[in-house]
Amino acid sequence: MKRNLVFFSSLSALILMTLACSFSFDLGSSLDTEIIDVEARDGWNNTHIEVEEGDLLTITYVSGKWSPWPGDRYDAIGSGGDPRCRCNVMEGVSHAALIGRIGDHEPFLIGERYHHSIGESGILFLGINDVDIYDNSGHLQVKVEIAE
Repeated sequence: MKRNLVFFSSLSALILMTLACSFSFDLGSSLDTEIIDVEARDGWNNTHIEVEEGDLLTITYVSGKWSPWPGDRYDAIGSGGDPRCRCNVMEGVSHAALIGRIGDHEPFLIGERYHHSIGESGILFLGINDVDIYDNSGHLQVKVEIAE
């Protein structure tokens, strides 16, 4: 009798584990992830990613270098430089830093990582903090994650 009880206990545990692995549970949120190349010469890069008000948006620098002028190469933090330069899209932010905007709303600093709930809906655009894009080169690769 003891053998049968052990067998049935093991069989029951196996069946429960199989059932648990067979079903997925919706806990009320989903996560969409994409890797995007952001070109320095394109100004605002249209990611074709639509975000909704209240989404949790995470943008993380993955790799790459770009330049706002011939010569030096920078990552998502940018060159530093004069944050009040007329050459910046965003005043007060490092020149050549990674920035973003949603639709036609105000731009925001991304740098190496951005992680915030979104206050508006629209298409996500990414770009370099530089208004003179004609002499830019390079690109950054970023990971975009959206949790609803």
